[in-house]
Parts: sequence; structure tokens; C-alpha cells
Amino acid sequence: MNASIPKPWFATTARGSAGAALRRGRRRLARAGFLCFGLFWLAAVAQAQPATPPVGTPGLAADYYRGYFYGVLSFFTTNAPDISNRAVEQLNFAEAETDNFGVGPVASYYNPGNPDEFSGRFQGQLYVTVAGPHTFYLGSDDAAYLFLDGNPQPVASNQGDTFPFRETSGSCTLAAGLHTVQVLYGEHGGSQGLVLQYAGPNMPKQLVPNGVLYAQPTGPIRPVLTQFEAVAHNQQVDLSWATAAEENSVAFVVQKSTDGVVFTDLLSQPGAAPGPHSYEALDPNPANGVNYYRLQQLRSDRPPVYSPIKAVDIVPVPYVVSVYPVPNNGNFFIKVQPAAIESGVLELQDITGRRMYRQRIELRNGAEQQVRPNLATGMYILYFTTEAGTLVQKMLLGG
Repeated sequence: MNASIPKPWFATTARGSAGAALRRGRRRLARAGFLCFGLFWLAAVAQAQPATPPVGTPGLAADYYRGYFYGVLSFFTTNAPDISNRAVEQLNFAEAETDNFGVGPVASYYNPGNPDEFSGRFQGQLYVTVAGPHTFYLGSDDAAYLFLDGNPQPVASNQGDTFPFRETSGSCTLAAGLHTVQVLYGEHGGSQGLVLQYAGPNMPKQLVPNGVLYAQPTGPIRPVLTQFEAVAHNQQVDLSWATAAEENSVAFVVQKSTDGVVFTDLLSQPGAAPGPHSYEALDPNPANGVNYYRLQQLRSDRPPVYSPIKAVDIVPVPYVVSVYPVPNNGNFFIKVQPAAIESGVLELQDITGRRMYRQRIELRNGAEQQVRPNLATGMYILYFTTEAGTLVQKMLLGG
């Protein structure tokens, strides 16, 4: 007879403990593997996300070199600059015989205080707010070359060193957006100067402003101003602008001028950092003739930044008051041009001269306004008075 030999209690317990430990280890390994996979996935996703481009720095970056480049453009790549990456707001170095470039000992001084024998390279990006034909005006003494978008053919150039300050120009059609810009310059002797201006759609000839120049010569950036428009409408001017980035933006001040030189503040709107944002404004009383508008961006991190100047021509409109229909059912409409006239006073008298009706009418930018005098049918004398004058005419109501 085979008797069954019982297993020790500790053997069963040991095997059970070992199995449980093994199962717990497997679970830990599974959790660790899942965690590692999750971390790997997060790292991969983070790496796949494109970095946000930096906001553009207003102005251009300037490098200054000892010696005159004699029209040899490779001079700027085969020689090291003595001053590197200096910030300049815009190219507006008027002709002078002083160190208006601030090159100091980089230049030679044949006459005290008058620097000679130096060259400069100015680089960055230009944001074009409206696509279309643009003309660039390059003034210099001595030689200067303007290049856009890496094209080896200059848009405009002053070649040589035997002339006083002079201006040359060149035109091209540009798409809206960023364009690389490079200006090469050299001063050989005598006076020196460098000025870059442009003109484009609804833009008169003007200095290229710091609000559309960015000092980063390559790579993606986020511009601040992407659009600025000024459009005549009913003898008023509608203004609109848009931004892509507004870090450190405090406010935008709309400035206006009648000569394109002296500007005064028209209105102000708070900035909308960090952007993007769109804005609208109105000039209700432009002058007859050409009006000039620009934006001044007030910033917390630097001096103001300026937009391109826009020009709007306001053609004078004769003072006209229209009253209709005649005949009518007792009610009628009144319309006034020019639209800048804001209000008027309407009075109706009977044929004996008694005042029967009087009302101030808000004209609402030239739109027709309905009048309901609620008077008996008959002939009346209508007086309508505005800042521009008074209309007097007979008016048949209900006829």
C-alpha cells in the first residue's frame, strides 16, 4: 500500500511566494517599459515641434572695415570687420565731413574729424506690407550697392569714387513678406554719406523706416507690422493695420501730416501683446489734398518704431444738400455732401413765417436721413443749416 506523503507546508508557501514575486517583477518591468516608451514618445513629439521664430529686431546690422573696397565686392567676405554687428535704425547718414557713421579709429583721417578710407556692410531683412512695384533710391558718397533676396545683380548702385553725393534708383516687383537686404558701402576721401529710400503702392518716396527693417540677416523671424492701409472713403480716411508679434508693445499712435515731414498725433490705441492683432481707426476730418499717415509703435524695451508713410488724396466735394422725394407723403429724406459735415438744423415754416417744425439731424457720414415732421399737407419753406451754409427752398408736404 502506497501511502501519500504530505508536502511540508513551507514548501508550498515558498513556491507561492516565489511565483508572486516573479509576477510582481514582471508587472514592474512592464510598467518601466511603458514609462520608457512614454518618455521616448514625448521626447520625439517635442523634437518634432518647430521652434517659434524670434521676433525681429528693428533696424539693420552693420559691419565696418578698415580701408576702401574699390568696388571689389569680395572685400567684405575676405576681410574681417573691425566693428561687427552694430545696430543701426535705418540708412540715413546724410552727406557730411564728420564721423556721422561713428567708425572712429577704423578710418583714416587726412583732415581732422573727417574720416576716410573705410567700408561698411549693412544687412538684415525688409518686410514689404503691400505687394507690387517698388522703387529704391540709393544716395551715397562714395560707392554703394543695394542687393535684395541674394540676387547677385544690384537693384541700385553708385559705382566709383570720383563723384560727390549723388542718388541713383532701381525698380523691382516685390511680393508681400520678408526679403533679405544688403547694402555695401565705401568711403574713399572727402565727404561721406549713405541714404536709402523707397516708394511703393500708396507710399510716397521716403526713408525706409525701422518698423519694416529687421537686423537678423537670415533665418525665419516674426515681424511686428504686416499691414498698414489708409483709404479715402466719404471724405474721411479709414485706417487699418495688422501685426504678427507685439512683444513689449505698449501702444500704436496714428500720426498725420499735410507735408509728409512734420507729423502730429491723431489718435492712440493700446498694444495687444503678444499678438497677432488687427486694428481699425478713422480720421474724420482730413484736409483737402494729400494727407500723409504713419504709425508710431511705442515699446517698453526701446525707442519708438515707425511704419511706412501712406498717402491719401482727398478731392474737395462741393457743398450739396439733397431733399427728396418731391412730391411725397409728408415724410422725406435729406442727404448732405461732403460727408465730413456731422450735423445740421432743419426748420420748416409755413407761408406766413411761423416756425412749424425744428430738429437737429445727425448726418452719419453722408448717409441719407429720413425726416417725419407730422405736419398737415401744404406748402412750407425749408431751412437747413450746417457749418458749410444754409439751404432755403420751398417744400410741398403730402403733395
